[in-house]
Parts: sequence; structure tokens; C-alpha cells
Amino acid sequence: MLLGTAALVAAIVVATVVAVFVFVGRSERAKLADALTQSRSGFEDLLRYRQSVLRSDCRVVANEPRLRALVATRDISRETVIGGVSELKESLGSDLFLVADPSGRLVADAADPRATGFDLAMRPGIAEARTAGEGGAVWISERVPYQVQACRIDLGQESVGIVVVGRRFDDAAARDVFRHTGSTIAVTLDGERVAGSAETREPAAELAAAVARVRVGPAELSIAGTEVAALGGAFPGYRGKRALEFVLSRSLDEALAPQRRLTASVLVIAGFALAGAFAFAFALSRRLSRPVDDLVAFTVNVARGELAARAPRAGPAEVEVLATAMNAMLDELEKSRAQLSQSERLRREMEIATRIQTSILPRTFEVTGMQVAACMIPATEVGGDYYDVLPITGGCWIGIGDVAGHGLAAGLEMLMVQSVVAALVREAPGASPRDHVCVLNHVIHDNIRNRLRQDEHVTLTLLRCVGGTVTFAGAHEDIVVLRRGSNTCERFATPGTWLGGMRDVSHATVDTTLELGDGDVMVLYSDGVTEARGRDGRMFGVERLCAAIERHADEDVDEIRDRIIADVRAWQHEQTDDISVVVARRATV
Repeated sequence: MLLGTAALVAAIVVATVVAVFVFVGRSERAKLADALTQSRSGFEDLLRYRQSVLRSDCRVVANEPRLRALVATRDISRETVIGGVSELKESLGSDLFLVADPSGRLVADAADPRATGFDLAMRPGIAEARTAGEGGAVWISERVPYQVQACRIDLGQESVGIVVVGRRFDDAAARDVFRHTGSTIAVTLDGERVAGSAETREPAAELAAAVARVRVGPAELSIAGTEVAALGGAFPGYRGKRALEFVLSRSLDEALAPQRRLTASVLVIAGFALAGAFAFAFALSRRLSRPVDDLVAFTVNVARGELAARAPRAGPAEVEVLATAMNAMLDELEKSRAQLSQSERLRREMEIATRIQTSILPRTFEVTGMQVAACMIPATEVGGDYYDVLPITGGCWIGIGDVAGHGLAAGLEMLMVQSVVAALVREAPGASPRDHVCVLNHVIHDNIRNRLRQDEHVTLTLLRCVGGTVTFAGAHEDIVVLRRGSNTCERFATPGTWLGGMRDVSHATVDTTLELGDGDVMVLYSDGVTEARGRDGRMFGVERLCAAIERHADEDVDEIRDRIIADVRAWQHEQTDDISVVVARRATV
């Protein structure tokens, strides 16, 4: 028994250490990947900010009367032109300052007074400036990347030239990226470092290998003797033929330090636990040789409520008979207790499931250009209805759906739908609803049919709302739109098919578009609203829903939602299905 107990505790200790090491390591790596992704966004934001400053400077210089005079005057001396250009460059504090004629031919370069006549018409930025008035790009000059902005110089209705201003992306700029993102950055041109935030230069071979690996995705590698996680790619905004790339990296050793500390702590605790297990096993083995003492100890344990224990049947026959009778009594007590425990466990599991389902519903609805309110009232502890509002730039995505049936299985399938839709929208916010619905169907069909072995389906409509345009796909209840001007409701059918019934629904899924005017109200709902039955068996119906919306058209979206739900509850005799309502009003300009 001593050896068996020690082996069991040792196995538990090893399993715990391995689990901690693996799961904490995965968690820290996931955090590191998120940090790198955020660093990439921060790097791109910083480049956009630098470009916006250049754009502002370029516009100011293009409207500078002195520069217009220098460019438009034909008989002005070259020394005067170069002097004026140099003064403007110094006043801006830019690293690059060029002036070209309307055809894109170089007139003056503040860095090289002798340069003139070069044809720059097809250079990125200048080409756009000639046609659209301005353009931004990334240039390479003497192995140094420059962010540049070109602006057309207009004199009245006539274009008299083009001005180009730029700032180099060098080590100082790379250190700005490090300060803003916390990630080290290296920029390479044709595999050789041209800028970086590290105080010491990375070995050329290691940096070239890192650039090659991060082209295909995030990677863990060694740079300058440090294990790092890195990602990168082409330098944003560069359209030239040479390979201008960047690598963002963070120390893997620093990220995994919590994993090592936690593992060490678990090992220390496990050592104490193993020592305690040995001591307990030794004491128990000695007591097993005394059946009467064991029986007395057993009765004491029972008195304390330890009904899972059993009396050892050993020693004299009278003791064995007594132990058998006590064990039979405890069996009956344990069954009763297990039944109570099972009932309580099921009740708590349903409470947990309810909390999980309601917690993933959106709590706030901060959507650009729209006012949104929503509510779901499940018929049981766990409902099968689904709705979500996912803000994006300029608008939002809205999902509304219903899993066949309700209860725990329907709630689980609803969670699948919510997770997949949220992931698809965050990955591709500009995609069409049809594409997302088709991908969602593949996932739901596989999970419900193949994995859960269920014969269920899901009705769902997915809407992308940007400005006043609402594009939707998927089959669900009609969309009701209250027009502000006429105060009447219009109904829009949702063509398509149920999800989960077949593997591919692309042939039956299409994108449909409707337009919302300023102040128009769009109402989405589940069949728990329209199919709610009164005492006489009649359903609430879409007509009563539209009437309720029209009665409260002038109220805010929260009040419209509450009025609809109040009308449905007053109508229905008994709630037999989940009720969901989403109300969205396009904000009045």
C-alpha cells in the first residue's frame, strides 16, 4: 500500500508539472503572438502617422507663394531656385525635398543642387500627384528607405509643378517603433540591414534567415544569441522591385519566464505533497493490523459525515458481521446522498450554462452611425436563440438566428454559431455576408452532424451594416424596416436555406441589400415573437409586430425593444420558445 500510494502521488505530481508546463507555455506563446500582432498594427499606425504629417507638410509647401513663384517664373536664376528650395527644406525639417515640372521632370533637389532634368514621372507618388493632386509612397535612395509625399503645385487652374517631401526611415525611426510597440524591429533591403532599433547589429546571416522565415508567417528563431518570436513581411507602402522588408521580434526567454517560475513552484509543492503521502501511507498501514481500532476509527469518521468510507471486514466474526451491517447502512445513505448531489450538480450546471450563454451576449452597442438595442429571453434555463452585434469601421455586423429546439444542446450549438461568426467577422470585416454564412455552415454541419451526432438545423441571417446600406444573407424571419417619413413598416424576406442540413449551401445562399434612410428603424426577431400563442391558440404574428413598432416609432430603440417584448408577453398564454429582439435605428445626420 505504501508503494502504491507513493506511485499514485508521483504520477499525479508528474502529470501536474507536465500540464502546467505545457498549458502555461501555450498561454504565454499565445500572449506573445498577440503582442507581436499588436506591434505590427502599431508599426503600421506609426507609418500612417508619419505619412499624414508628410501629407500635411506637403500641402502647406505646395500652397507656399514663394515656391509657386520659384516654379512658375521662367527667367529666375537656378541659384535662386536652389536657395529657395533649400530654405523650404530647412523650415520643414524634412530629409528629402524635390521640385519637378508638371510633366514630372526634376527641376531642383535640395540635397544635390546640380541634379536636374531627371524624368520622375513614373515614380510612385509623383504619378499619382500628376493625376490626383497628391500621392504617397516609399522610395529607396542610397540604400535608405524614405517615406515621401508628392503634391501638385497649382497656380489658378494651371499645374506649374510638383513638390516632393520625405523623411528617412533609419535607426532613429526604428527606435520610435520600439518605444511605441515594445518590439524590436529590423528593416532590410535585399536581405541586408538598413535600419533597426537594436543597439547592436544583428548578424547578417541570422537576419537574412529571419526575414526568409517570417515571409511565410510568425516564427520562433534565434537572433544575436537570443531566442525570439518574430513576424514581418514587406515594408508597408513600398511598391518598388527591390526587397524592402521588416522583422518585428520579442524575446521568447522573457515571455516564458513565468512558465519556468510556476513550474518550479509546482515542483516544490509537489515535493511536500509526496512526503506527506509517504507519511500518511505508513501510518495507515500500521493501523490496518488492528481491526477493532480500525472499526472504532471508522465509526468516528461516519459520525463526521464521511459516508464514502467502508468498514474493513477483518478480525473476529462478530466484528465482521457488525462491519457488514454498517456497510449496508452506509450504502443506502450514500445512494440517497448521491441522488441529492446529482440533482444539485445538474441544477448548478444549468445555472452555469445560463450564465455562460448570457455572458457572451453583447453588453453595449457602440456602433458608428447606428443606435442599437437588443434582448433575449430564453424559454428554459438555456435558450437556442442567437444574436450578436459586432462593431466595425463605419458600421457593424448583426447576426440573428435560432437553433432548432431549446435547452442545453441548443445552447451549445448557439455558442458554436456565436464563436464562429465573431471569428469570421474579426478576420474579414469587409467580406460579404454570403461568404461568412457558407463558411459557418461548413463548421456547423460538421459539428452537429458528425461530432455531436445530432439531426438539427439553424436558421440565421447575417447582416453587414455600413452607412445606410444593409447587406444580408441566410434564411431567418423577415426583416422589418420602419420608414421614418411614412411611419409604416416594410418587410424584407431573407432568401436562403437552413444551416447544418447539408455540407454546402453556396448554391442557395445569396447577398441581398436594403437601404436605411436617416432615422429608419430595422427590427430583427426570432420566431418566439411571431409564433407566441394566446389563450385562443392564435399567434402574435408579423402584423401585430409591425403595429407595435409603428405605435412607438418616435421612441428610442431601448423603448421600442421593451414595448415589443411587453406586447408579446401580454399576448402569450405560456412562453414555449425563446424570444429575441434586435432594434437598430440609423442615426439622423
